[in-house]
Amino acid sequence: MFRSLVNWFRTENLLIQANEQVLNMLKIVDSLFDDSVNLFWTGQGVTIDELKERDKEINSLVRDVRKKVLTHLAFSGSGNLEMSLVMVNIVVFIERIGDYTKDIGYLATDYPAVVQAGGLEETVHSFEKELNARLKLLIKIFSDSDGVGQLATRLTSTHKEMNTRYNEMCAVLMETGKNKLSAPDSAKMALYLRVLRRVEGHIFNIASTEVNPFHRISFKVKKK
Repeated sequence: MFRSLVNWFRTENLLIQANEQVLNMLKIVDSLFDDSVNLFWTGQGVTIDELKERDKEINSLVRDVRKKVLTHLAFSGSGNLEMSLVMVNIVVFIERIGDYTKDIGYLATDYPAVVQAGGLEETVHSFEKELNARLKLLIKIFSDSDGVGQLATRLTSTHKEMNTRYNEMCAVLMETGKNKLSAPDSAKMALYLRVLRRVEGHIFNIASTEVNPFHRISFKVKKK
């Protein structure tokens, strides 16, 4: 009996540790996003190698969380099965955000010319600021047990609005009369916007784990 209790506490502690690592991963991708966006617009700050090192740290944490979840399930069987599966999904979504933020760094270094966004610049910066705020909301969700559902609902309920804003920016790039940018600048901005949209999509995916049952993670929230 005593050995069983020790094993139970050990596995429960593994999930607590995994949750702390998820929070750490979110903090890393938040800083990655800030630094990669700054590099994209200014060509200054961090180097692509520094971004890659932080991305490697995220990858390492993904593997460690998976090990902890697997060990927990090996000891406890189906205990906290849904929570364990959700956690594995979450770390994959965070890892994807890390990849996309790293891609912003590659855009900045592979095509290092000064970014020209023309009349779109203010709108793009507004979209970036909103993504920054949404990443910080995720950090709050995983660090504070109070009001978690409301914060997650705020993120998921505004996902459609963020998609609309993305589509409006793309429409400007696609219309000859509105787009005053050169072909290279248009291409670079289109790639950048697509990356931003995918970052937002995975923010939605993570938030959906709080407001949706497991089988509906990443899908539209059903109205009750």
